[in-house]
Amino acid sequence: MFTLLEENQIIKLNHQLSQDLTIGLVRSQHASSKLIYEFCDDITRLVPKIKVSNVEAEPLDPPQILIGSRLRYQAVPAGHELPPFLEALSAHESGSLNIAEPLKILLEKNKLPASLTVFIAPQCTFCPQIVRQLITLPMADKNLQLTIVDGTLFPEMVQTQKIRVVPTIVLDDQFRWTGSVSLEELIETINTRDPVSLSSASLESIIKEGGADRLAAMILGAEKLFPAFFEVLTHHKWPIRLGAMVVMEEIIETNQKLAAEVLEPLWTRFHQVPAQVQGDILHVFGETGDSRSVSWLNSVLSGDFDREVKEAAEEALEKISNTDT
Repeated sequence: MFTLLEENQIIKLNHQLSQDLTIGLVRSQHASSKLIYEFCDDITRLVPKIKVSNVEAEPLDPPQILIGSRLRYQAVPAGHELPPFLEALSAHESGSLNIAEPLKILLEKNKLPASLTVFIAPQCTFCPQIVRQLITLPMADKNLQLTIVDGTLFPEMVQTQKIRVVPTIVLDDQFRWTGSVSLEELIETINTRDPVSLSSASLESIIKEGGADRLAAMILGAEKLFPAFFEVLTHHKWPIRLGAMVVMEEIIETNQKLAAEVLEPLWTRFHQVPAQVQGDILHVFGETGDSRSVSWLNSVLSGDFDREVKEAAEEALEKISNTDT
């Protein structure tokens, strides 16, 4: 996979590392998986100090390489992308970050989680410069997550995000920059975002870090349900859904009028999600105690649904009935 020059660069890293370094590997059934696995095999062969640890993942998760917990490569960082990748490994191992002091000050102002994705392509000679600028940000700010995506390996993501050129940086599925970018401008945008606009990835990050109470306070403070909240409330991973349901319980207890706004969006998603998620949606209906969901719950009881889903509908109806009385 590597040229002689690239092999020498990689071998040099083995001498620079002061101790063993573990990188994560998410395995998947995706078509690009084999290339990513082969890259990991080759780099550990050349750098014995690098160890690969398999990371538990869901079947739908894409294959990716993890450096720490907040820098992810959905790419094969060879060719032009190899030097920034090696720099990221070295910085992660040493903790020495090459970030200008003004940028550090800006990063310290960030209190919200942010999900950054940069789309690259192997033939792009400018992409490595952008990646090199960005890779230390998630190491310096625990609220930031960076994912580097090779658009040629993940065309479905390119289509979903409507990427036309590389490099393109996407922040929380809302803000984007193409070509060169000022890090000051990027971080200022991160710092001044409206919490309502946070992406589902950012909300997931809050939940994973045990911040359900914090997320509930943010939503209650805004007096508006965040659009991305419905994504985590119907997430295919149970721990994420559970955290979102804890948030929902706090909202129900504090502001029932706001809680009731969850009903129609959840019912819209109901027929598109698996049975276990359907049951959780119905549980939320019952917890809200809002009689407007009664007709939907009755339609579940009379429809063709799993027994567990119907049981959830019965429990929700009983909960609502008890609330009314």
